[in-house]
Amino acid sequence: MNEVVEQITSLKIDTLINMCMEAPQVECTEKHYFGPSLYIKEVTMPAGAVVIGKPHKMEHMCIMLQGRMIIVKESGEKIELVAPMTFMGSKGRKIAYIIETVVFQNVYATEETDIEKLENMCVDNTQPLLEKEK
Repeated sequence: MNEVVEQITSLKIDTLINMCMEAPQVECTEKHYFGPSLYIKEVTMPAGAVVIGKPHKMEHMCIMLQGRMIIVKESGEKIELVAPMTFMGSKGRKIAYIIETVVFQNVYATEETDIEKLENMCVDNTQPLLEKEK
């Protein structure tokens, strides 16, 4: 595990993105929940995966319901997260090494319920990785 984390943190984000685009892709399931002035995006990420998140445009609440992972921020800072926990998520892109299967929620205050509009409102879809997703 430490070798994988060291490899992730030693590479620049663009290099890591290019490497991940060439690797086999894993399935991360998404669910969407809505409440009064509230949107929750839940994602499940499998153990052993390296996940490159889309850059968030704003701070938002995060709830980690299950699992364990190491997050690497654009600054190079490494943080281990162990469920259960709730915290304020920051702007920008993060890379995660999933140690134990993670169930993670991003929580946004909004009246919007259109998933495509929410995606454009919450994250930056102009990053190079997204070209392969389309």
